[in-house]
Amino acid sequence: MSAIFPAPELCQGPDENLIISIGAIVFPSFVQRNRQVNGLQLSVDGDYAHNYRDKSFLRKATDQFQILLGILRAWNPIAGERKDEIRPGVGPGSVRDGSGNQYISVGTAIIYVMGGSEIETYAHRAKLALERSREVYNALWLHGRRDRNAADFYMIYEYAEKEFSGPKGIKASLGISKNDIKRLKGSANNLAPVDGGRHAKTTGTPEWNLDKQKRFIADFLKQWIEYRGQ
Repeated sequence: MSAIFPAPELCQGPDENLIISIGAIVFPSFVQRNRQVNGLQLSVDGDYAHNYRDKSFLRKATDQFQILLGILRAWNPIAGERKDEIRPGVGPGSVRDGSGNQYISVGTAIIYVMGGSEIETYAHRAKLALERSREVYNALWLHGRRDRNAADFYMIYEYAEKEFSGPKGIKASLGISKNDIKRLKGSANNLAPVDGGRHAKTTGTPEWNLDKQKRFIADFLKQWIEYRGQ
């Protein structure tokens, strides 16, 4: 028996296909195509009919999907956008002006070019990395969160510091330069909160905006997965 939950909606069709492929290896039988409506569904084993008040079913579904999203976003920083992240400050639907005219924004379609074996190999390495390192697990969980900001990116780095015993270990193991680590720290700390920064008090000018931090952390995590999943 199992509990079946609707998955968060993703912006891109190719992302759904990739989540299914990655999920089949990392969490077998967890992510499925919803045959009744568009989108995905999440299956968690257990007798939900007799334990429907047990929040662990929902927590497991949420955590595992979030980790899969973190893996996908590490593979490609432009992947894995949720529909509820597009305009998190206001509700969904069209925008109307004072005369009643409606305006609909259409997102950019993204096409990924890759071989099936590439994503399969990557997914196998991500599975091994998760099994071997609790720090990788925590970092990927953070990377799959909604509406990530610099605090999330900085915490991912902090988990790597724990794993590799500081910046020297990160450089030796992943090849990440101390200068880039310094740029991440300075940018996360000095970017204004309204722009996604993590502190109200700033001491300098950020070199990287939030998008640059996102791309850096995605590459950082991909290298970390490759290292732990070899």
